[in-house]
Amino acid sequence: KISVLARASVVDFYGRKIFDSFVRVEERVTDYRTHVSGVTEQDLKGPNARDFGLVRKTVKQLLKNKIIVGHGLENDLRALKIEQDHPWYNIRDSATQYQPYMRVDQFGQLRPRRLRDLAWYNLGIVIQQEGKPHDSLEDARAAMALYRHVQPNWDYEMDCRRRNAFASFAKLALF
Repeated sequence: KISVLARASVVDFYGRKIFDSFVRVEERVTDYRTHVSGVTEQDLKGPNARDFGLVRKTVKQLLKNKIIVGHGLENDLRALKIEQDHPWYNIRDSATQYQPYMRVDQFGQLRPRRLRDLAWYNLGIVIQQEGKPHDSLEDARAAMALYRHVQPNWDYEMDCRRRNAFASFAKLALF
């Protein structure tokens, strides 16, 4: 089983929709996971679905030289086949990067929280209601709102990591 991109949603800093499209899938789909994804066969075969190459090109252009914000971005970027196109220091992933948004498991390891829980605990926003399918546009807006909520701190933390990484690289290059 492989997962493929079914819908791509991009919002601006304020959560306004910039791009939202279903993706025409070339592979044979065995499970649409509609109860979770909200995506149906009609969405992917209908007149509003776009070719993967066009969606990839459009999203790639929209994200170029921008900070990418989301939740579980590794999977999204892999599905778009652009995971290598963006520097790590321009990615803000609420599932893996920002420690205050993480939880500690029984072994003391940091683990991601659900986007639904982060949105509720930090913003008082209800998303991904039980028994209803997810909406990628709603998820994108929630992830962006979480980023805006702590942007100065998160950006400062990433800038420190970036400087430390480059300083370490420079030290290695000197030897």
